[in-house]
Amino acid sequence: MSVPNLETASADSLAPVLHAALQRLGQLGREGAVALARLVADDDADFDEAAEWIADIASGALRE
Repeated sequence: MSVPNLETASADSLAPVLHAALQRLGQLGREGAVALARLVADDDADFDEAAEWIADIASGALRE
């Protein structure tokens, strides 16, 4: 998937890309977290909502 396609991508096509990216950032540890933090604005409501969903997934609270 290329970056220009992100705006119109479906959840099913984005999920594997995000999963792989999050796993890689996890492998990079703090360096990965800092790189992501540089991109996130303090008032980014979309990011905040996504982070809440990811926290729910990580805790096992979200299932189909």
